[in-house]
Amino acid sequence: MFISPMLLQTAVCPFSNGNYIFEPKIDGHRLIYSQQAGNVRLYTATVTMHSAVPRTTDSLSDDVILDGWVAA
Repeated sequence: MFISPMLLQTAVCPFSNGNYIFEPKIDGHRLIYSQQAGNVRLYTATVTMHSAVPRTTDSLSDDVILDGWVAA
């Protein structure tokens, strides 16, 4: 199952809520890592990459989807 990354939207005013923790934005790339039945896929908002990933399959469970931010 694949869920497309949510794209940015303009807000009317800054979000402020004591139930959330905020951190500074670090420039990088949004990345979704999907591993299902040993098949690894990397997704960005515009690109799907297949098998172009370092060996990570041994340290993760068989079926996992990770959504995060990659920065150098």
